[in-house]
Amino acid sequence: MTNRTVNNCPVCGNPLTISRLSCSGCGTSIEGAFGHGLFSTLSDEEIEFVELFVVCRGNIKEVEKRLGISYPTVRGKLDGIVAKLERTRHRGDDESRKKRRLEILDAIKRGDISAEQGAILLEEL
Repeated sequence: MTNRTVNNCPVCGNPLTISRLSCSGCGTSIEGAFGHGLFSTLSDEEIEFVELFVVCRGNIKEVEKRLGISYPTVRGKLDGIVAKLERTRHRGDDESRKKRRLEILDAIKRGDISAEQGAILLEEL
C-alpha cells in the first residue's frame, strides 16, 4: 500500500488542505486548495476492505470467504464504511455551500451584483 496523505495537522488537529500538485515528469506545478477526496477519512483497514469488496464485485459471500469472517460481520463493516462516507460527502456539500455563500456576499459588498440578485442566488443554494 502507498503512503497516504495526512488529513489533520499534527500540531493543532485542524484539517489540512492540499495546496500544491506537481508533475514529476515535466515539473509543472498547480497551486490552489484541493480536497483529500471522499475516501481520505477511511482507515487503512477500511480501504483494504473496500478494495477487496470491489475485487469480489460486491459479492458479500466471497468477501466473507476470503476474510474468514461471518456474513453479519462483513455487513457490519460495510455499513460502517458507508455511513462514514456519507458523513464525509455531506460535510463536503456543506463546506461547498458555505464557500459559495461567502462568494455571493463578497460579490454584493464589491457591488458586482445587487442585494436582490444576491438574495436570489442565496435562495438557490
